[in-house]
Amino acid sequence: MNTEKLLDAVKKAGYENKTFAEELGIAESTLYRKLKKKSFSVDEAQRISKLLKLDANEAYEIFFGRKLA
Repeated sequence: MNTEKLLDAVKKAGYENKTFAEELGIAESTLYRKLKKKSFSVDEAQRISKLLKLDANEAYEIFFGRKLA
């Protein structure tokens, strides 16, 4: 997972970490833990992609660390 790209996308979408965590339905401390461990569930990744309005390539690059072919 590319944490830096995810955080850039969060900022680009106009969220602060606290409000982003709230929109995901998790505590801010949980968000930080998941970012540190690079461990989001598939459901969370889908919600993140929807919240940030990521296209498939952006989501794949963030969660799998590489671009789609």
